[in-house]
Amino acid sequence: MSRTTKELRVEIARLNRLIARIEAKPHGEWTVWSSTLHDLMEERELLGLMVLNRRMEASKPVVSFRRWRDGPWAA
Repeated sequence: MSRTTKELRVEIARLNRLIARIEAKPHGEWTVWSSTLHDLMEERELLGLMVLNRRMEASKPVVSFRRWRDGPWAA
């Protein structure tokens, strides 16, 4: 199921809040949260790339909706 760009931005905002909460924890707890923090940051980056790709595709004169939805790696 493909999510809308608005839904992706809402998810990015949610991830930003989670990341901020983990980063605000005392440094003694960071070892416990480090893998979770890494995963959240990775997911946020991927979603951000999807939004960026959609913006780039939307700026083209002829839009390939398949490439807009699935990214440039879609065949």
